[in-house]
Amino acid sequence: MSQESRPTTSSLVVPETGLSKIISNYQVGPDWFVLRLEEPAIAKASKPGQFVQVLCSEPGSTDPLLRRPFSVYDVDKEKGTYDILYTTVGRGTRWMAQLPEEGAPLPTEENRRGEGLAVDVIGPFGNHFALPEEDDQVILVGGGVGVAPLYFFSKELCQKFKTPPSITMLMGARRKDLLQGIDAFRQLPIRNEVATNDGSEGFKGFVTQLLEELLDGPYKTTDPQKIKLYGCGPTGMNEALRQVALGRGIPCEICLEARMACGFGICFACVVPIKKELGGDLYNRRICLEGPVFDARLLGEGLGERPLDGKMPQGPICPTIS
Repeated sequence: MSQESRPTTSSLVVPETGLSKIISNYQVGPDWFVLRLEEPAIAKASKPGQFVQVLCSEPGSTDPLLRRPFSVYDVDKEKGTYDILYTTVGRGTRWMAQLPEEGAPLPTEENRRGEGLAVDVIGPFGNHFALPEEDDQVILVGGGVGVAPLYFFSKELCQKFKTPPSITMLMGARRKDLLQGIDAFRQLPIRNEVATNDGSEGFKGFVTQLLEELLDGPYKTTDPQKIKLYGCGPTGMNEALRQVALGRGIPCEICLEARMACGFGICFACVVPIKKELGGDLYNRRICLEGPVFDARLLGEGLGERPLDGKMPQGPICPTIS
């Protein structure tokens, strides 16, 4: 799980707009939805941690103008489908929530552009989580929509290994009804623990506090190098996870969330201070292209709330197209 075990820069393919057919769009909680789309090329290429860019507007409209990034939540490579977990927080996601619901009659193929049978999606973009060793103790830590890439990853781990590594999922939320996706996790052969701020289910407190209790309890005698942490969630959770991992010497990868305009490295809207190598200086690195998954040891304190002055990424401004 070293930084060298996976690409530090994702391979960029010239993005082409394309339609992903809507299979279903159903509500899974208060203002939470899962959108299932069919596009075999995206489903086949997607790996846990990667994301797609969705154009959340009607054909011919420029409102909203920019695409929205979403982590890939699940895939079915045989059927050529992939899922997006989202919550309605703005114009783009409110538009998505109005797409046809599960079981609703869909428009004919001839009307797909005008009636919402398909959405315009490009991707997948970014790098991905590194696989652990079969005898590792894997702990996934997620909150909010950050649980999406962790669900995809946990399913892959269960399917990829003949003897899957020990996997524990820790999910945090403000209250019980915001533990989105927990039922899906509970269908997998993994251990699940939850933390809620108000104590309405599971551990009362932050999910990273629950993590520390487990590290001081069941994992107390485990070699820190045989524990592999993977996380994705709000900035505060990610920063707390980074501190726990560094303080205890536990290998950790964190999938960062960010506002992205292009999604493939040319707009520089998602730059934050991140080291290029262990022990190196902080540089403004693009989460979309050089991430979104990073070794926790490369991340700056506080996860870099704003870019550094005068420290642009080394190399060409426009990434090499492959």
